[in-house]
Amino acid sequence: MLGKSLKAQYTKWTKTLNLKDFLVFNETIQKNKAQIGVAQFFGKFRAYAYEECVYRLLRTKIHIPKPLQLFWGEKCLVWRKGGKEYALEFDVSIGKKTNNFVEPVMVLEAKVELDSARLKTALASFAILKQWNSEAECTLLYVTKEIDSTLLELANYWVDGIFQFNLKNDETTSFFFNYVARCWLNVSYKHKQRH
Repeated sequence: MLGKSLKAQYTKWTKTLNLKDFLVFNETIQKNKAQIGVAQFFGKFRAYAYEECVYRLLRTKIHIPKPLQLFWGEKCLVWRKGGKEYALEFDVSIGKKTNNFVEPVMVLEAKVELDSARLKTALASFAILKQWNSEAECTLLYVTKEIDSTLLELANYWVDGIFQFNLKNDETTSFFFNYVARCWLNVSYKHKQRH
């Protein structure tokens, strides 16, 4: 019964890409966590669904100019020296794939529940990427905030954009898509300046 309900809700939100439909699906997972399984599995289920939602929204709503591509869960190059390389996996990224790694112009971390541990992990990943590529845009997306507002405000020093996706404060259409579109203008401008 639960499986059929989740499958129907999944099919609905992936077709409509309506935030309300996704949040109903997300809430059904939350309410039935005991049936779904251990906390780790339940948490991953919700996390992957939110990443997929962000990926699908960008793929459908935003024109990404070639040669850039949209990636989900791919490793992004953050360091190279003396024949050694290191990469970090970001939830969603936009960039060019070279030698098995994405060279990102934008990375996005999508958190269903944003608590201090998840925020600090995202900030550390962003700081490492910025050290390697200071022009990369680092974006944080969340549904529910479970941290002090002051800590989130402090995060603005290391994050280029922070957006909340929920019905009370839906920033998906207006702010988020406009922000991503502006990033392409910046990328194009910087590319022209180099040539």
